[in-house]
Amino acid sequence: MKKISALLLTAMTLALTTGCTDSDIVTIDFWHNYSAGDGQVEVLEDLIAEFEEDHPNIHVEHVFLEWSALRQGVILGADTGLLPDLLRGDIAFVPQFQSLNVLEELSAYDDYETVANTVLAQPNSSNLMNGKYYGLASNTNTKILFYNEDILEAADVDVPTTLDEMWDAASAVSSETVIGYVEPWTGIWNVGPYIWSEGGDILSPDNTTATGYLNGAIPVAVISKMRQMYADGHLTGSSMNPSAMGDTDGWAAGKYAMELDGPWRQASNNAAGINYGAIPLPPGDEGSISVLGGENFMMFKTSPDEEKAAAWEFTKFLAGEHAQVEMAK
Repeated sequence: MKKISALLLTAMTLALTTGCTDSDIVTIDFWHNYSAGDGQVEVLEDLIAEFEEDHPNIHVEHVFLEWSALRQGVILGADTGLLPDLLRGDIAFVPQFQSLNVLEELSAYDDYETVANTVLAQPNSSNLMNGKYYGLASNTNTKILFYNEDILEAADVDVPTTLDEMWDAASAVSSETVIGYVEPWTGIWNVGPYIWSEGGDILSPDNTTATGYLNGAIPVAVISKMRQMYADGHLTGSSMNPSAMGDTDGWAAGKYAMELDGPWRQASNNAAGINYGAIPLPPGDEGSISVLGGENFMMFKTSPDEEKAAAWEFTKFLAGEHAQVEMAK
């Protein structure tokens, strides 16, 4: 009897000291678009290890997906129910995914307001629809003007201080071997800053009407200017000319002199050893108005309650100061 009691006591002691069993651990699926090329995935994996050490009952399975794959995965998942517990993706995904009725309302969580107050209000507003928040800001970015200093100097052209000067500078440096300005795409993310900075708009203030705005005098003038520059060989991009050299390759080859782009341009230009400068978008008649970009964290209705709670804990960790500083490095 004493031997049996001793064995039972030993078994109970082991059960108390071995921590979580596999059945106690909640696994969350995290889809994201952190870049492996600039070390973001490596940092993410280090952060996950730290989080799991502090939260031994939570295991994070992360999956990298490109922009289009993230979007398509959720669109398909809206029908199949196969969705992650947490996603980090483009701010433009929030209204798209909410229209599919798959996003969890995060503002319903008791501590959402406290957490939201630790991030920038303007980027986080991209999660707001009909008075409710369906995400939390992960990071934000905008677009600024990058220019090849060697090309401008060789042509004796000053760094532009206005939008008109920017277009003039692009024309002045263009030659048989150089195209003054590259604009890879022609969507609102690309041409919107030029229109807004000149005082134009693409939609009515309530975002319901395009007629009279998108085809207003200022947008037409901006697009006409770009069309003429393309015709003159002073502007190019793959959406205008599918055979045009990609912007990253064109910068590396010394073919492109200027581009309105985001912080990723800095990384690629540094890697190529380009002598470049960067300034805010030169102002038009209404000032310098660029775009708001970035990514948000989103959770999904399809997750069980335990996974939702775990995903929210991990979201708060990633939005916290430590994780933000590590990722920013």
